Order: sequence, then C-alpha cells, then structure tokens
Amino acid sequence: MDSVDFDALEHQARAKMPAASFAFCAAGADDEISVAENISGWRNLRLRPRVLRDVEDIDTSVTLLGQKLPTPIMVAPTGRHKLFNREGEAATARGAAAAGAPYVMASNSNILIEDVAAERKTAPQWFQLYYWPNRAEVEALIDRLAAAGFGALVLTVDAPVAGWSPRAAREQHEPSPDILNINMPGSPMARTAYHPDFAGKVMFPATWRELEWLVKRSPMPVLVKGVLRTDDAVACAEHGARAIIVSNHGGRHLDTTVTTAAAVGEIAAALSGQAEVYVDGGIRRGTDILKALALGARAVLIGRPIIWGLTMNGADGVRDVLEHLRVELVRAMQLTGTRSLAEAMPDLLAPN
Repeated sequence: MDSVDFDALEHQARAKMPAASFAFCAAGADDEISVAENISGWRNLRLRPRVLRDVEDIDTSVTLLGQKLPTPIMVAPTGRHKLFNREGEAATARGAAAAGAPYVMASNSNILIEDVAAERKTAPQWFQLYYWPNRAEVEALIDRLAAAGFGALVLTVDAPVAGWSPRAAREQHEPSPDILNINMPGSPMARTAYHPDFAGKVMFPATWRELEWLVKRSPMPVLVKGVLRTDDAVACAEHGARAIIVSNHGGRHLDTTVTTAAAVGEIAAALSGQAEVYVDGGIRRGTDILKALALGARAVLIGRPIIWGLTMNGADGVRDVLEHLRVELVRAMQLTGTRSLAEAMPDLLAPN
C-alpha cells in the first residue's frame, strides 16, 4: 500500500469499497462545505521556520492523560469498520497498537469490546460514547469497558440528532445480520444515520446534567468530543472533563461550521491547562499536525485516512497510515527547527 499520497490512497480505497461503504466514509452534511474547509483550513495556515537549530534528534513524544506516548497521533472514532474490512475494529486496533497510537473505539463498532481489547498491547484504548436515553444501559457499558481495560470515555456531544448527507442517503448500505452495532443496546443491524427514519430524532440526549453524572460514575477519565466554542470548552472542564476534543464531526452532521483549525487555538488559550486539548478534522499531512500543536493542541486524531488504510491492507494499512504521518511530522519538525513538541509554539505560524 502506498500511503505517501493520501489523495491516491483514497482513490484506491474507493475503487476497492462497495459504493455504499465509500459513501458512508466520505459523507459530509448537506453541501459538504465543512468537509472541504476542514482540509483547507490547515493547508491555508503558513509556517515560519526557525533556522540554525540542531535537528539531529527529534522528540515526538507526548503525555496524554498521564501516559507517555511516542507520538501525538491518535485514531479517531469512526464506526462500522466491517463495511471496510472483514476483521472490522479488531484490525484497526491491531494496526494502532503496532504504531503505538491510542485507538478511540466507536460506539457503533461491529466487534465486541472485549475482542478489540485483546489487540491493545501497550497502546491505550479509549471508547467513544454516545449517551443513550437508558442510564442503566450506559452504566452496564461503562462497567464492561472498565473490566476490559479501556482507559477513557470520550463523550460525543455534537450530534444529538443526525445531520443529513445527500451523498450517503443516495447510497444506503443494506442492513445485514453479519454487520451489527454489536456494543449498542440490542445489538441492532448497522445502518447509517443518514436515513429518513432517523431524521429529526433526538437519539443521544446528553446535557450538562449527563456529563456531570458521567464524570462521577465513570472509573475512567471523561473527555468531551465535538466542541467548537470557548465557553462550552471551559464549561466542560468545569464539569470535570479531563480533555476536550475540538471537532465538527468531520463535517458530517452540521455543514458550514467553523473549521477545527480556526477553533482550536482560541479554545486551547481559554482552557490554559484546565483540560488537555486535542483536535480532529481534515488533518492530512505532518505539517497539519505540527500546525495543530503550534496552536495549542496536545494531540490530533485521524479519521478517514485510517479507513482508507484499513480498506487497502487491514491492520497493516492502519499502521502504515500512522507511520507515514509520524515520518512527515518528524520531517516538518526538522525543517522548522522544532526539536520537541514543547517547542511547537504559536510563533511557528504566520499571523492571520
């Protein structure tokens, strides 16, 4: 698999996937403006390299939730991996572990929590949670996750109702008993959210009350994913969130939001150490990662490129995508005179 050019990798993965699987992976809300602008938001930022630095040794290590990791690159939560590879999330977890990268497993995954946990090795595994209306079901899931050794809960808060994707609505994948949202209550057959049956329904009704309860109930740290405003980010930290993931859900639910590149710096400055800050959305190059770190993010999460790698070569494809990004990050650090992540400061970027 050639992951050097992610545009080519996406093209290759598209040719290999069923049409409905690609539509689900690529889908953005409405006119897909946010999908495109997430990518261009990073590309439009300009680096200001430092020179005459000793860049023989580059340190990409980072500490996330108290654990030291080799790079600031994580696997974002994306669902229904059996649509892309027969091993599903087990292959994704194995590839992430091979790269030493944290894997955030999605609620709507197709492999049992316990089976994915078996692929962990030394890499952290976290779990992305949608808050379901039945609290007892949420509690039972939390206990399973704790027993399986998952290290954090990532509460997604930006999709109480599903958005609408014309692309995905035109290419609905046929539900199959072989592909279940197996960790959701009732283990339903996997369907996309972009279906008329779900339009306007509040499926994941999390509020500040639920966040506060979750922080108290969970034996694991709670993170909040889907934040684009400083006031919300500060309130999440005040309610006990250990980290904030700046995200617009990959542009999949609400179109024309601010880009994550535009939001992360302001949020990181506002939190000022109250909680860790991570970011996802449109990150395609090592230079994008370095820009995110310079804006104040501690780590980044990679979504669609992981799916492309998974489609092309299973666990090895996931590892290859992560390794390619690591190599690019090292090169970007060398060429900007950035010897460690601590040196990735806002002055590395040209003023807007």
